[in-house]
Amino acid sequence: MYKLAVFDLDGTILYTIEQLAVSLNEALSMSGLQRLDTELVRSRVGNGARKLIERCLPDSDEKTRELVLDNYRRYYNEHCIDNTYPYDGIVDLFKTLKEHGVKIAVVTNKSDPPSIKLIDHFFPGLVDIVRGHREGIPHKPDPVLVNEVMEALKAGPEDTVCIGDSDVDILMSVYSKTSFVGVTWGYRSKDFLIRNGATRLADNCNELKDYLLN
Repeated sequence: MYKLAVFDLDGTILYTIEQLAVSLNEALSMSGLQRLDTELVRSRVGNGARKLIERCLPDSDEKTRELVLDNYRRYYNEHCIDNTYPYDGIVDLFKTLKEHGVKIAVVTNKSDPPSIKLIDHFFPGLVDIVRGHREGIPHKPDPVLVNEVMEALKAGPEDTVCIGDSDVDILMSVYSKTSFVGVTWGYRSKDFLIRNGATRLADNCNELKDYLLN
């Protein structure tokens, strides 16, 4: 059994894509730009807000992208709880892990302030540590944040499993030499995860629990 379970946030423990799209579209409107389809936004999330803006506005100049980014961050930080909810079984899974003495961490490319706000709201008292993106710190898949978490919670790579829904999470696990379980209910398909190297996949929280506790 693992000592530490490190969860991604968006698409793994929380459904957030609708509010991400709403926030981006509000930012685009505030900046005088055309709104985008939610599915297009879904395909471009995963590497942080700045990369999301770059992917959605590939032909815009830097000044425009910075304006959209500022508007996006301001709006999302205020409204991040809207249109957002835990996936089925996640709260109960966290409670079960805590009962078995497994530490729970969340490592995400979302900025620190909304990440902490979301975890405190939806999982009060259940998560031991949250690490979101901070200026000057590389985004996932760089392992710096998961390494911080392992050090803080006194767990080694052999004691740690990462859980996520994307190639970013798979690579972070590879770079940090931890185990990995992919979840198929998130923002990337099962086939996509397999093509990107995932060998253990959970279709629901009961399957995920079995992986984490056995």
